[in-house]
Amino acid sequence: MFSAVTRTGILNSSRTPFSRAVAAQSARAFVATPARRTEEPQSVVAERALKNRPISPHLSIYQPQMSWVLSGIHRNTGVLVAGSAYLYTAAFGLAPMFGLDLSSVAVASTLAATPTPLLLAIKALISGSLSFHCVNGVRHLFWDSGKGLNNKGVINSGYVVIGATTLLTGYLTFF
Repeated sequence: MFSAVTRTGILNSSRTPFSRAVAAQSARAFVATPARRTEEPQSVVAERALKNRPISPHLSIYQPQMSWVLSGIHRNTGVLVAGSAYLYTAAFGLAPMFGLDLSSVAVASTLAATPTPLLLAIKALISGSLSFHCVNGVRHLFWDSGKGLNNKGVINSGYVVIGATTLLTGYLTFF
């Protein structure tokens, strides 16, 4: 009625087909890789490796595609937005220890004294990063629901993200 106990100590009859497949895979013989000789310095090993095979290609050899470009921008804007929020929160909390004034009155007076072109550039950077990250996040929520996952849908939604980001950034920067 019960099959024999395997080397792991579990009865085969109580296992799922997946766990039996994993056990069969792990029961195969392992192949040992040759160890590096201890008297051989690492630079010799690296030099030998460079002679025998080419260096792996980098992003610069690939044609930019909508999906991976927007993915990289999404990650960078997330780091920028979250990092800025964390830094300002930490600075606001630590400011009294260093005698700095980061109250809303002090920040407003500093921004009022900032030259207009610089202020617009700062507003464009902040609003552009925030609006792109939010709009692209909505795009990801649509993908999570299973919509627009084909190649045409990814490209079209990418153009929608770029357009919506441009409109939101312009609105938040100038109004």
